[in-house]
Amino acid sequence: MNFRKFSKPVLSFVVMIAISLGLVIFMAGSGAATPPAGDEEFGVIADAGNAFLNSSPIIYMEPQDLMTMLDDNGNGVIGDAGDNLTNDPLVIDVRSAADYSGLGHIPGAINIAYKDVAKSASMATITTELAKHCNKTIVLACYSGHTDKLAEMALGSAAQAGFFGAPAPRVTALKWGNLGWNTPSESATVLPEVVFTAGKESSYIYSHNYAIETTDHPLPAVSAYPVIDNTASVDPGEITRVASDLSLTDTAAAPPFIFPGTTAGKVNDINDADPANGDYIGLFTVVDVRSAADYAAGHIIGAVNIPYKELFAKDGLGDYTNLLKVDRSKPIIVYENGQQEANAAIIGMNALGISNAAKATRSLRYGIASWNNNNGMKFDPATEEHSYPVVAGADPGGPVTSGTGCIAAPDPVNDRYYLTPWYDSTTAWGMNAWLVMTNMTDHSVSFEVTIGGISRGTEIIPSGGHLEKKYTNTNAGPAVVRVPNGLVSGDKLTVSERTLYQNSFNETMFADASTAGSAYAWAWYDNNAAWGMMGDWIVIVNVDSTDATVDAFVGDLTTPKTTKVIAPGQTQAFQIMPTMYGGPVKVTAQGGKKILATQRVIYMNSFNEVFGNPLP
Repeated sequence: MNFRKFSKPVLSFVVMIAISLGLVIFMAGSGAATPPAGDEEFGVIADAGNAFLNSSPIIYMEPQDLMTMLDDNGNGVIGDAGDNLTNDPLVIDVRSAADYSGLGHIPGAINIAYKDVAKSASMATITTELAKHCNKTIVLACYSGHTDKLAEMALGSAAQAGFFGAPAPRVTALKWGNLGWNTPSESATVLPEVVFTAGKESSYIYSHNYAIETTDHPLPAVSAYPVIDNTASVDPGEITRVASDLSLTDTAAAPPFIFPGTTAGKVNDINDADPANGDYIGLFTVVDVRSAADYAAGHIIGAVNIPYKELFAKDGLGDYTNLLKVDRSKPIIVYENGQQEANAAIIGMNALGISNAAKATRSLRYGIASWNNNNGMKFDPATEEHSYPVVAGADPGGPVTSGTGCIAAPDPVNDRYYLTPWYDSTTAWGMNAWLVMTNMTDHSVSFEVTIGGISRGTEIIPSGGHLEKKYTNTNAGPAVVRVPNGLVSGDKLTVSERTLYQNSFNETMFADASTAGSAYAWAWYDNNAAWGMMGDWIVIVNVDSTDATVDAFVGDLTTPKTTKVIAPGQTQAFQIMPTMYGGPVKVTAQGGKKILATQRVIYMNSFNEVFGNPLP
């Protein structure tokens, strides 16, 4: 405990409470107690990590989406006279300086090695560069879309803790990194690592057929909170930055990943912990951070399951139970389908001391895709190779004048907003969605469509007309239709999202933000995979001007099952708890903050979404 962090009145209060309630604290310490007094850093860091991982279900940005953002006039050239650079995201290439310069990089990208992104000087540079971009989005790009996730978690959690101010910038990573952006320009040693083609296993370096199982392994009992005492600062952004920097430093001291294999120090396929037989899984704690459904379908022998979006969450009592149930008596290995979210998880875990003594928690190289070559996410050259522009040399070529050419900010008072918390038209997952906008007024109406904070352009619909728009391979939220000055002029639209999922159909009407409330209810919540329920998400968008703290209840309407903090204009989608079912269901924004909320359910091969019933 570092008492230097607290002012004298706070210190006196802490000491008084510790003395007068010592017995209570001791008794609470026998279970999953909240962090002990003076260890507030743990809660700050965990909450920031949880907020980031739940700030958007998107785990990466598609190369084609980034190209659309950078190439405004669609002529295949980035940075020419027809492009507005200040409305571009800030792209950070996290490869080495030599590869950034020599192999070529995305035009306008700056270069900061992944292990250095959370250092004070780097964060100052990022803050300065971000100020030049009206689109407050940071896109990280590495070699093959893996180490950029280490940097993404560090920057994303710091952003959610307020380091870059409010609202927090969106932080994401480029899918497959520079390999996906311009495949020919990337190092020839990278491609064979990530390409897998059935029948050509020998061409895929990390290709094994190690055993998987379907046995469910329960999580162990909770362990004590690690004590985190890194800084005298009481600023949440700085606390999170320091912890992330230390985590990146520890992780970079050795490879942040571990290989599947049959020699000492690697993870093998039989969990009997007998090195004499070349079997090493039993020497590790193995955590599967994929969905409960993916885990149930087959996982590494002995692995326990904590979906990554639930890893840093509090339980109904305010304890970080999932983190404390990770067995720290052995070195910890985290994996998912392709290593991306595992890399994000290990940065947060190491920052919180969820590791084995001095051995940093690591990810499994290329996830279950390399463990068992019939599973996981793999780079597909047929659809994922691109040749988007790159430039060589050290000059980033980014915007030089802060704020020049920015799109005018929406007027929060007079503009009319229609919203739904989420839009998903990812054809690879069987989702096809259209926005349908109808003008029933006696005059034309102009409006702007924004999805996930990114403008998708402006449109005009004549009186009595309608428009259908599909944004292919877009999976983001909220989806917003903004009618400038609509609340004053009376301009109105009818907007819906029509979705085809496999062989099912769903239509959800957009809500007018001016009618938003602070509490919504549904009759039932069901996330039981054994009954064919493949996922039940509560999706909330904050339409207020400041952070909204939202409690979610199931059955018991007095004690929340989980609590989320949602930045203004942002969406969070979350599953309340694996295998949970029951009702009634309620979400309530503390302090009367204005939100909109839907429940999205996948049942076998069908999909349904419904807005919550507003409560007084």
